[in-house]
Amino acid sequence: MVGYKDVPQMNGDAILVIKDGSGVGTVSYAQGKFSVIGTLNYLTVIGNNDLRYLYFALSVFNFQPYKTGMAIPHIYFKDYGKAKIYCPSLAEQKRVANVLDKLESKLFVEQELLASFNQQKLYLLGKMFI
Repeated sequence: MVGYKDVPQMNGDAILVIKDGSGVGTVSYAQGKFSVIGTLNYLTVIGNNDLRYLYFALSVFNFQPYKTGMAIPHIYFKDYGKAKIYCPSLAEQKRVANVLDKLESKLFVEQELLASFNQQKLYLLGKMFI
């Protein structure tokens, strides 16, 4: 370990975008207290926009045209920050984000169920062929 910091950089919500390495362009949503490392950009909302809506929009955004570098890919905010994303009224953004939040929550539950069923399958197959 090179260093330790016990005070988080951020306290709130932000969109995290991996800017270096094999996961470049991967988007996630952070809440509460957190800190970022050099391979992440964090984005917060400015103006009359819903952060969750922007998160979902960036989740399907094509970062490919903005990638540079051969061995280690990079993206730079100065490049993809100029891209335009459709933003309807704030009320519509909130409605869309609410629907997508519910779908995402349902997806997580289904993924957990699938993992549980796969574990159960492995257990039962193990018992059958001992």
